Amino acid sequence: MPLAPAAGRGVCGVLQNRPMPYTLAWPGSELRDLTLDGDGARLRLSAASVQGGWLSNVTLVLADATVQGEASQAFGRIAAGRLRVDGRDLALQLPQQATGAIELDLRLANGAQVVVQAAALAARAADDTRFTEDLSC
Repeated sequence: MPLAPAAGRGVCGVLQNRPMPYTLAWPGSELRDLTLDGDGARLRLSAASVQGGWLSNVTLVLADATVQGEASQAFGRIAAGRLRVDGRDLALQLPQQATGAIELDLRLANGAQVVVQAAALAARAADDTRFTEDLSC
């Protein structure tokens, strides 16, 4: 995966030569917020757990969405998550778009649970997304 070195850091970099793709792991990812906008929902991840590290500034936009659970409590570390499209489990790739009967079920470490049902999903990393390598043993 080609990286451009970040100033003063050997393990971080701005993503180059998109598309990536990265497979998101829900556990260990950090949800910045969940906002409702008209008939849509937007989830911003401050840290998206992917193989070998984390990506910053990842956004999921769900169209024609309904949210069950308390959106104001939807923040922090994600303990478990499941994405289903048309009744089948789907691993979320970045970037990715999907249409159909979408259900995103997130359980957060703070005890909150939110379920978003939607007709379409678009997941992408922002232009300034950074990959940070996991250096844990």
